[in-house]
Amino acid sequence: MSTAEYARRLTDHPLGRLVILIAGITVIGAVLLFYPPFWTVVWWLFPTLFVLVGVSELYFRGADGALSMAAGSLLVLGGVSRALYQLVPMDEFTGTVANVIPLFGIFAMMYVQHYRENE
Repeated sequence: MSTAEYARRLTDHPLGRLVILIAGITVIGAVLLFYPPFWTVVWWLFPTLFVLVGVSELYFRGADGALSMAAGSLLVLGGVSRALYQLVPMDEFTGTVANVIPLFGIFAMMYVQHYRENE
């Protein structure tokens, strides 16, 4: 049996998928536990993903309407504000605002997706 056939056979069963999921989570946990600089990558992944998702929303669907443009802009602004929060010491109010902006962007993106599906 070749490796491709074995992998296909393993993913056809729910128990096989569960084993793959547990093995993946274990590998990620071990990397985070035994390689501490990797935590920095995860720490900076969130603002980077906010910016990338916001830019892709603006690029692919920004001209569709004001709601898509607002969601993309909020995600870009949220990613930048979150990155600044991680770089610059802020007081409580400014830090709260920097963490709430991405939340508004996520909710706007969810509303845009809901609006698109119901059209």
